[in-house]
Amino acid sequence: MNTALYFDVINFASRIKAPVLAAMGFIDTTSPPAGIWAALNQITVPKEPLPMIESEHNNLTPQKELNWDARSKEVLGILLNGGEFKPREMK
Repeated sequence: MNTALYFDVINFASRIKAPVLAAMGFIDTTSPPAGIWAALNQITVPKEPLPMIESEHNNLTPQKELNWDARSKEVLGILLNGGEFKPREMK
């Protein structure tokens, strides 16, 4: 518990080797979007940010997360069928 006070997982973001699908709620106060963007900037492999503009943390506004639900199910389906997840380019 004491370590959690200063432990920041962003220190490991640059070590990620698998493609990343990262959702972020723009009004999330638990995991603020600025921190998610900072982590994504440290990741060198292909990544797909998935902004959820009207969403807080995932348990507070589930009705605002339909784009995450759809895309994550799509990616999971690809992986379960032996495919390769290729993040969509940011536009």
